[in-house]
Amino acid sequence: MRPIASTDHSEPITAVFVLDISNHTGPLLAGWLEAGNAIGAIIVPGFRRRPTGFSIGNFRRRLQRKLLLRRFVGNTPVKLIEFGRPYDWNALGRQLSDLRADVLVCYTLPVLIPQEVLGHFSKGGVNLHPALLPDYRGPHPTQRLAVDGRCAAHGGVTLHKMSAGFDEGDILGQVPFSEADWTSREALADSTATAMRILVSEAVPAYCRGLLSGMPQPKGDFVWARLQPSHLIISPAMAVEHVVRLWHVLGLLPGIYLEIGTRKVRLGFQIRRLGPCTGKAPVRRWGTVEFDLANGRVLYFTYGRVLKRLLNSKHLFLRPPAGKPAPQIRLFGKTSAADQRNG
Repeated sequence: MRPIASTDHSEPITAVFVLDISNHTGPLLAGWLEAGNAIGAIIVPGFRRRPTGFSIGNFRRRLQRKLLLRRFVGNTPVKLIEFGRPYDWNALGRQLSDLRADVLVCYTLPVLIPQEVLGHFSKGGVNLHPALLPDYRGPHPTQRLAVDGRCAAHGGVTLHKMSAGFDEGDILGQVPFSEADWTSREALADSTATAMRILVSEAVPAYCRGLLSGMPQPKGDFVWARLQPSHLIISPAMAVEHVVRLWHVLGLLPGIYLEIGTRKVRLGFQIRRLGPCTGKAPVRRWGTVEFDLANGRVLYFTYGRVLKRLLNSKHLFLRPPAGKPAPQIRLFGKTSAADQRNG
């Protein structure tokens, strides 16, 4: 039986979240609590390897998860449910039925949640998708936006209702990105976290309280965002600026590559732009590679163990992002009650 949804705007809304706890997703949990709502549980990915005995790696991952959770939600008690392959939806449903939560909020789950599971929530489920729907549905929207050079047109985060199809439900809210949000990997991560926090703290409560109904997505042939191996190969026809953006989005994972003869060289970040094109073949030296692009010749680090460790520790030396204008939120399907309240 579904729990009864509360229409009292003073009562907190209880949500179950499906996400991995990280610096990327932590702000939305904090925003949800700061808006006066409650967390029924967080469904986190199960570990791929399930050892029969004690595992140092799994212990370290669980400890890191707990420390991040403490950072963003403080001393608020939160139930964690590990859920991974093979997905046992019946067992998950039994755990959810005891929580009596109002809504399921999901981010980057690689499989479609069955309607029977969504039925445990009076308001069903909503999903956060890192692109402006209806374009770029699918598993790799951010990566494909960078590959296709469509960041300005379709970059952002969409909150939509979950339905029987992938990323096809009614759109509740969107936060578009600007060009400045794509200038670095850190800027993109910060903008995504900020957008998700705004949508969760403003659009989700409005939807649960009947103040937001959403807008059906139009029918049509839209880009399906799946990354292919060919998308990771750097072409000499690409502009210098385009390759820089590919590095920001794809450089750490899954990486970008330059073909030299029959070999693929994985690129690190750009050291500098050397000047105009020379027409010379790529030159690889220890730890670096020099090559022509469409509008200039560049020098890049090659990706290796030393560079990987430096990049993984880079966050320790990063300064907080400089103050940016508050992002714009678009809400769809406001009811008359919402209009009266805003007026």
